[in-house]
Amino acid sequence: MQSGGPLSSVILLTFLAAPAAFTQSTSLAVVNAASYGRTIAPDSLATIFGGNLAQTTALATLDANGELPTELASTSVEINGVLAALVYVSPGQINLVVPGGLTPGTATVLIRSTTSGLTKSGNALVVASAPGVFTSDASGAGPGAILNAVTYLPAPFLVQTPENGQGNPADTRTRIAVYGTGLRYADSVTAQAHGTAGNYPLTVEYAGAAPGYFGLDQVNLVLPPDLDGAGTVSLSLAADGSAANVVTLQVNLMPQSALQLATLALSPAYLNAGDSAALTVGLNGVARTGGFLVGLRSNNPAALVAQVITIPQGKASAQTTVSTSAVNAVQGVTINAQAGGVTQSASLEIDPANTVQLAALSVSRASILGGKNLTGTVTLSSNAPPAGVNIVLTSDNEKVRLPAAPVAVGFARSSVDFAIATLAVTSAQTVTLTAALGHSTVSATLHLLPPLQLTLDASAVVGGNSVSGTVTMADPAPVGGANVSVNSGDGTVGGARVIIPTGQTSQTFTLTTSAVTAARTVSITAIYAGASQTVLLTVNPPAAVTLFSLTISPDHVTGGNNTQATVTLTGPAGFGGVRVDLQSSSPGTAASPPFAIIPLGQSSAGFTITTRAPGVVTFTATAGGVKKTATLTVQ
Repeated sequence: MQSGGPLSSVILLTFLAAPAAFTQSTSLAVVNAASYGRTIAPDSLATIFGGNLAQTTALATLDANGELPTELASTSVEINGVLAALVYVSPGQINLVVPGGLTPGTATVLIRSTTSGLTKSGNALVVASAPGVFTSDASGAGPGAILNAVTYLPAPFLVQTPENGQGNPADTRTRIAVYGTGLRYADSVTAQAHGTAGNYPLTVEYAGAAPGYFGLDQVNLVLPPDLDGAGTVSLSLAADGSAANVVTLQVNLMPQSALQLATLALSPAYLNAGDSAALTVGLNGVARTGGFLVGLRSNNPAALVAQVITIPQGKASAQTTVSTSAVNAVQGVTINAQAGGVTQSASLEIDPANTVQLAALSVSRASILGGKNLTGTVTLSSNAPPAGVNIVLTSDNEKVRLPAAPVAVGFARSSVDFAIATLAVTSAQTVTLTAALGHSTVSATLHLLPPLQLTLDASAVVGGNSVSGTVTMADPAPVGGANVSVNSGDGTVGGARVIIPTGQTSQTFTLTTSAVTAARTVSITAIYAGASQTVLLTVNPPAAVTLFSLTISPDHVTGGNNTQATVTLTGPAGFGGVRVDLQSSSPGTAASPPFAIIPLGQSSAGFTITTRAPGVVTFTATAGGVKKTATLTVQ
């Protein structure tokens, strides 16, 4: 990771800070360096918390080749046998870059002292995408590590950045750069802002590696005008459906003098005479007290629109209707909006009412085994004219082959059939087919199926519990049924023998799991007639419990008398029970045992406090880095 510049000041210092809840922990925890979530991704930044991880504290510098070291302060880290690049080491914390190319699943983490040869080991759960957003206080929550992507200034932001106009004077919307990790390999990154006025999806213009920084990812977002003056806004990111930690950013109200007309849009932009279009007028921010008045004008009497529209106070846009009247030929219309010396325009095409358009696109089967053929049908809104019409067909998936040439609908006909060829697939795929005629388009959905599918009701389960699954065939089972073998790649999960009855296409089953002390990712494979499907199931240990309370009753006693105290957990203790260390601030006044054990399956344990001389004593209970106190008065 490089240093210097505005980005380093936002990211690097927070990356080196450690939350108290982790620094007090004696167990080994491998987490996302930004969110502290329990999953990590290849080429992402991760943090290890624990005790005695290194002898000294050291921050990495780049070597002559511009690379991070794999040994720092006589400490190295291997993940599944691959050395990790190190950013920072200390006795309680190690920051590193997860090696690329790791297979998803449970990985072994080995910390080694290169001087003594001593090692510490633990596990990490590796997934393809583990998005996390850095925060200014290194807590994983609150203000995010976010900069204006043009000026590189931190929050507060305005929804307009005049400096952006140097590259595109017509678009001065603010772009922000959100810095995180674990999302560079995601196929889809989405973002949403949550303000007091509502929720707004944000346009993602870039999502990937932050140039020049190891393991650091960057997401560039466009702030919509609706967030003008929104104050504290929550930001939610997701990568391939996995949610990152929610962070906040501050959006201030831009000066009223900068408020102006910004957009004008028609939907649809093409219609038949007699139909209506929605006209949306937008500002570059939100309207102030009394609203914002915009004048409207149509240059063609075939399209009628209100002369004035008011954008309400606190809103960035308003909508009205453009109605159309009969025309004998195609008409072009321009709608103009004007306010404060700014004019915006939108174009509309009006076609004669009898213009033939597409009405529907259908397929003979909604789902089909890949490799089989089927038939599609295009239907028009009315019969084709004497010259007929040509319809262009497209598919968004190469596994579905449509006619290369346009499909012709002859005179006086209102529909036409066409052949659809498909190729074999190894997983279920949803394909969108589209037919186009001029400005008119219609779509249909086709599901391509593999010979066999395997699904589980849950992707993760606590060991000792069961999980339900379903095997599905593309074609009905033959006479005698289909005998499907469901195998587990790990003894942690039991297998199953599933029979799909004659004529049926699916059957449910149950898998049993064993208790585990660390998360394990297990491959589950269904096999039938040479076809197979594999899914992953994560088997987790019971949720970690923490110390909830320490109580003393009675908490006022006479010297020489005993009293009782109780330590309570947030849930039942797991394997081996939970040891709670006890300490008195004045053992000469009142004393407790050095520790109490809460047995497996229990959530609390009691102990006796003995008293001697008068005084006020504070007792402290500690377990798993969590401390609780209670006061006893000895009279």
